[in-house]
Amino acid sequence: MEWEKLLSTERGVRFCPEDPVSDRGDYDTIICSTLFRRLQDKAQVFPLEEDDYVRTRLTHSLEVSAIGKRLGEAVFCRLKKAGKDPWFAHHEEKEFSDVLLCAGLIHDIGNPPFGHFGEYAVREWFGAHLGELTLEGQKVTELLSEWQIQDLCHFEGNAQSLRLLSKTPYLGRMQGFNLTCGVLASIIKYPVSSEALTKHNPRGYKKIGYNWAERRLFERISGKTGMNGCRHPLSYLLEAADDIAYRTSDLEDAMVKKVLNLAQIVEGLKSYEEAMEGGQAAVRECRNQLENLYREELEHRDRKPELTAIQRWNQQMQERMIREAADGFVRHYDRLMEGRLEGDLFEDTVSGHIIAAIAGLSEKQIYTSSLKIKTELFGRRVIDSLLSQFMPAAVKYDTAEEQTFIERRTMDIISGFYKSMYHAEAEGKSREERLYLRILMVTDYISGMTDNYAKRLYMELFG
Repeated sequence: MEWEKLLSTERGVRFCPEDPVSDRGDYDTIICSTLFRRLQDKAQVFPLEEDDYVRTRLTHSLEVSAIGKRLGEAVFCRLKKAGKDPWFAHHEEKEFSDVLLCAGLIHDIGNPPFGHFGEYAVREWFGAHLGELTLEGQKVTELLSEWQIQDLCHFEGNAQSLRLLSKTPYLGRMQGFNLTCGVLASIIKYPVSSEALTKHNPRGYKKIGYNWAERRLFERISGKTGMNGCRHPLSYLLEAADDIAYRTSDLEDAMVKKVLNLAQIVEGLKSYEEAMEGGQAAVRECRNQLENLYREELEHRDRKPELTAIQRWNQQMQERMIREAADGFVRHYDRLMEGRLEGDLFEDTVSGHIIAAIAGLSEKQIYTSSLKIKTELFGRRVIDSLLSQFMPAAVKYDTAEEQTFIERRTMDIISGFYKSMYHAEAEGKSREERLYLRILMVTDYISGMTDNYAKRLYMELFG
């Protein structure tokens, strides 16, 4: 792979001559969009959170964007200094880091309400109910291709991001944000379809990166950037930025929610350290840093010494993680550019151990807390009920099969935004493909909802 193509400024979707053209760059297009603003009311960890201190998908995305840009700046300088590639001697750092700045803003834009639990709820619904849907006397599962069925049963926020960014109506055109291929390629963490995931998956990807509906777009992005089906090198930096942002912030937010205290964090780090087979000294040093910061805050009589200590420690850990991720990119540069790197940039680093320790603590203490689980289970019921209400009506929509009065009224609720997206995409398509696109219309509608809008609609419909 080569950077001249990897950072392609060609657009993901070709404009039709009659479409209005915007002079806005990717950054302006993203931050001025409705989909981006909706992230302010989507859960990062704690759904339906009333405390405005706790992070949302919007604040998380802003943090990932900022960290991603810093990683881009650090990597550019290191590679230029090392003379690894002549491209860096003849280009500006901004060309490199701004791609990560934009990719960080949109990497979660396809996530449904109620966080990752919402993704599970959508997949669970299709696994349980897709076989029950019928159209004109035929089972929907007999009309859809295996690839299309697997898209639904493997619903994934990453693939949904690519779909929404390329298909939603935006400023009067029907081609989404029409971002550059370089930016779109950077958010594709899993360059694999649901069909390949289940049949040919030598890299062992656990999630999908694009749907059948976006297969041509993926091919265009892959071709224009020279990825040729591999992960884009910048996707590793974006992944690192995401890990840095949410692993450290989850600890802070959990402390604010009183799900965790400092003693539990210290004990979690200590338990991880004791289970290690080597490298304990470096992890112990990081744990000691946290305890020292806490003692400093006690001496300063800080009103919230535990919280302030973890905030300061997070900043120090983030600096270390950014440095070690940038070093990892340079160290693995050849494998990255050949599409051969497996794993992530934190392999065999102190940062990798700290992230793993925090991950283990989060699984045990944060993600299983009753506070979080209660709202997630409510979110599951919301998504399950909305899909059960809208999906049977959508299957019959825009067909010769007569809809019931209730089904017609149900379809009236779906925003014209998503209906126009369906009609533009379905024009001239076969009966089977239109069916698939109508099902996607409902998943687009529901995954595009904020947590509170989904809750409010559920209460209005089902009391």
